[in-house]
Amino acid sequence: MMKAPQPIIHVFKEFNVGKFKGVKHYELEEVSKGTSLLSNQINLSINRNFAKSSPEYWLKIREGEKWSNCITGLFKTKEENIFKGDVERKKHLLIFRLSFDARTLTVYYFLDYHTNDLSEVMHLLRR
Repeated sequence: MMKAPQPIIHVFKEFNVGKFKGVKHYELEEVSKGTSLLSNQINLSINRNFAKSSPEYWLKIREGEKWSNCITGLFKTKEENIFKGDVERKKHLLIFRLSFDARTLTVYYFLDYHTNDLSEVMHLLRR
């Protein structure tokens, strides 16, 4: 198994708080350990059971004036408020940490790395 690389860390803050019932919008506040691989705005929408995979949330990014199609589903992990997803059919691993009030979202983007064994990456998530 390949050793997990350092993730590019994206920190987003919620805006339009409470405006939409099933969707939360976030704006990029900070990027560390690399350059942003996501858009400046993202949205998380609650899963409405349209897909067989049944994630908790769906992630969309902002492309110009429109929201993209879903980039990935966010799936529960054993850790509270931590979800996993992937980009380009398991080419890049994404770990999402929601603050307890869901106002801050930290995305750990593991470029060119994917694993189903999250113990390989959990120690890399800063608290």
